[in-house]
Parts: sequence; structure tokens; C-alpha cells
Amino acid sequence: MKRALLYLIPFAWLGPYLDWKEGSILGYALFLFGLGVLSYSLARSGKPKYIVIGNMVSFAISYGIALSVGEGYGEGYFNPLTVSQLVLGVSVLNLVVQIPIVMNAIQNKVMRKELEGHDG
Repeated sequence: MKRALLYLIPFAWLGPYLDWKEGSILGYALFLFGLGVLSYSLARSGKPKYIVIGNMVSFAISYGIALSVGEGYGEGYFNPLTVSQLVLGVSVLNLVVQIPIVMNAIQNKVMRKELEGHDG
């Protein structure tokens, strides 16, 4: 599924990077909104395994970038957190947002199938 390839974007690193570089929370908003829409879409199409795998891949890429840039990244901007701790925290926040969205998508899909079964 081509949409699942969007998980190759290091979302958990991109939000903090844009915050540090541009002083904008737009990166976090795009990250949460974009992944919310993507996860809803994949859940509705019956591909929840892509959501799980995609989140793991996106986290791994983000964490790898965080480790490669080292502690000099952000120059204390995110104190008291290190860059890797921030990536971990943002990834957890991502899951807190995505889980209800995915559950809603799955519930809507099940309800729609039940309604279609009773129409006939």
C-alpha cells in the first residue's frame, strides 16, 4: 500500500527539528494531523498492520537521526530532555493520538458493514 510509505518520513524528529530551527510548532501539528489522517485511512482500508509497522519504522528512523546528530543538536533548546528522549516522548504522544483514531475507524467500518447487512 503506497500510503504506508509515508511512514518513512521521520515524523518524531521532524516536529522538534522545525520547532528548533524555525521556532514554529507547525511541524508538530503536521505530524499529528498527518499521521492521524494516514492511520485513519489505513485502518478504514483494513490495513492496521501497516500502522503498527509504519510507526515502528518512523520511530526507528527518527531515533537514528537523533542519535546521529548527537547532543549538540538543539543546543539546550529542549532542556531538560535530550534529543533522543524528545523523539521518544513525541512518538508516545503520536500513539496517544493515533490509538483512538484507529479504534474509531475500525468501529465505523464494523458498524457500516452491520448496517449494510441489515438493509437487504
